[in-house]
Amino acid sequence: RGQDTPEAGDSFHRRFPPPARGPGAGRATRGTSRGLWWGLHRSGVRRAVPTTEAIIEVELPSGDAIEVVRRRFGRAVPGAPRVALVAGLRGDAPEGIRVAHDVSAVLAACEPRLAGLVDVYPCCNPLAAHRGSRLWPFFDVDLNRLFPGRPDGHPPDRVARALVDDLAGADQVVELRGARPGFREAPQAHVRRGDEQAAERAMNCNVSVVWARRPGPAAPGTLAHQFPGTIVLEGGVGNMLTDRVGRELTQGVLFLLSTLGILAEDDLPFHWAGLQRPRRVTDETVLRVRAGRGGLFLPRHAVWDEVEPGTVLGQVVDPATGDELEVVRSPAAGRVLALREQPVVLPGTMIARVVADEAPAGGAPPAGGAP
Repeated sequence: RGQDTPEAGDSFHRRFPPPARGPGAGRATRGTSRGLWWGLHRSGVRRAVPTTEAIIEVELPSGDAIEVVRRRFGRAVPGAPRVALVAGLRGDAPEGIRVAHDVSAVLAACEPRLAGLVDVYPCCNPLAAHRGSRLWPFFDVDLNRLFPGRPDGHPPDRVARALVDDLAGADQVVELRGARPGFREAPQAHVRRGDEQAAERAMNCNVSVVWARRPGPAAPGTLAHQFPGTIVLEGGVGNMLTDRVGRELTQGVLFLLSTLGILAEDDLPFHWAGLQRPRRVTDETVLRVRAGRGGLFLPRHAVWDEVEPGTVLGQVVDPATGDELEVVRSPAAGRVLALREQPVVLPGTMIARVVADEAPAGGAPPAGGAP
């Protein structure tokens, strides 16, 4: 029985324990599926545990090799969607990797009752994730700027191409991220401006805002740009784990799967009535706040605090003398969407984003483009 009856733990893992290992479980061989293996359900009925397959294996400069894998849950049902959850495009976004892991635990426990397919790509840049770095090691390139990739390029290019090919035909792609480096952010969903279906679906993702973004100059090289309708989920603290945000994003993904008809409402490990109902915002109402002086930024507010025009967001001080060099104020009434936690700033460094209650008449620059 292995771990069919888990030891005492938190409520989430008591309800969704890891499946027992069984015959056929083992390390993948090159280009093949990790064997379909079996565990015992608590009722005693045998059930198939989801397959894990390598979508590509690339050789490293050291002579070793590394795989990028896909875990497939559920089964094809006529009329039911196929949803793809993609995490770990950058190695400094562990929150997205954690969300993919926790969602997978729920899907594995509910496998016999899933109506549709869910493909989880738990980490697409495993080398960078092991180092906690944004860029693909050795090549020092951002994987999320290489799409759609090339089958004859260097390893990051080939991974990008393999991922695009494997995602082809998905009805909904969800990219799972963390916060940008050096920042603390409220949970948020990004969709392409003008995509009403994606925005409506993102409203079910248990975030604070659904941000309809205008594509910037770097957008053509991103994964989200390859698949219209992609929802990007992020939040928390850059290159760190935040329990509350991880839990909220996990619940948001599960509720999205429920609204799409893949996961039964009875299988949700929470009640949907407790989820957030987000605000819909655009580039015009998300305002960047930048430092005018260099020094150390000392925040005086928390993420998602309500602010008024002129509310003090923080101070820039001289680290050598302690003198106050600048008082940073909110440009509008609204809420703090993101706040810088890495304190060293230069003139022009972004230190906050504020979601304004209404678009300003002028002066404050909107926040847009591909992150």
